[in-house]
Amino acid sequence: MEPKLCILVGHDECQSFDLQYGKTYSVGRSSDNDITIKDNNISRHHFTIRSEMGKYFITDLNTKNGTFVGGNDISPGVEVEVDERAPIVIGMTALGLGEVCETCLKYFLDSVGICSERCENGELSRPERVHAIKKNLEFIYNINNGLDASKDLKEIYEKVLSNVFSLLKRIDRCAVVLTNKDSGKIAKVIYRSRKPVDDPKNLYSRELVEHTLMLQKAVMVSDSSTQENEDDKITESMRLKNIRSAMCVPMCSCFQTRGAIYVDSFEKPCGFRKSDLVLLKDAGSRAALAMDNITLSETIGYKNHD
Repeated sequence: MEPKLCILVGHDECQSFDLQYGKTYSVGRSSDNDITIKDNNISRHHFTIRSEMGKYFITDLNTKNGTFVGGNDISPGVEVEVDERAPIVIGMTALGLGEVCETCLKYFLDSVGICSERCENGELSRPERVHAIKKNLEFIYNINNGLDASKDLKEIYEKVLSNVFSLLKRIDRCAVVLTNKDSGKIAKVIYRSRKPVDDPKNLYSRELVEHTLMLQKAVMVSDSSTQENEDDKITESMRLKNIRSAMCVPMCSCFQTRGAIYVDSFEKPCGFRKSDLVLLKDAGSRAALAMDNITLSETIGYKNHD
């Protein structure tokens, strides 16, 4: 499989550049580079890239706007290995490596909401798309790393709440709703709110959560004052609680349903995008898996202790 560099988002989208093993290529907006990227927001000479034995290595050339790989900006002047599955973002351009970038990686970028950012003329806005890539990738990397490092279930709940609040600036509340394994009924609610909560029992739409758990799918209500839902009780209950928009996703693993993640906004209609729902759904799946791992570790620990 020949190494290559592909433009996933930006000018000349879908164009690819073949790379030779062992050769170092310069990448930037200047025409004297080995690979020229038409983007005024990147440096004339932005980074170098080389491929060795199926691996890729890039070096940021002390650029003004930096080079964003996966979930982080890389240090300038330091060569770093880059996985094929990690998008590279420079300026208003998103790049990918290898054959996987034209299939799996492109699909991944679309799945986390890149195609939902539209201009008034219906075309995709590159600045918004690239900003979305960075924001969404950072969220996925942060929550994944946070969940992996969690030592107990309580820490998992806190990581979910913290990362969701960091991602979704428009939300007023976020709740991790846990269900009983046997009965499936709501057993516990851990929440975070931007403002003090007068009644903890009234901090989410029970109808929306129960609907989500029953269907086992992500549900979004963009505007409770106008939207017709599959179940009128949902929008009616939201209006009674003065909730304008909300999202809810199940926390499901291969083994069981753990509960749901719920977020809402009191004043902002259409406060969430479809890409936000996709990311929240991804967080729900990752949280459920992390909870399974913690439970399994605790079970093994108890047995070894006995």
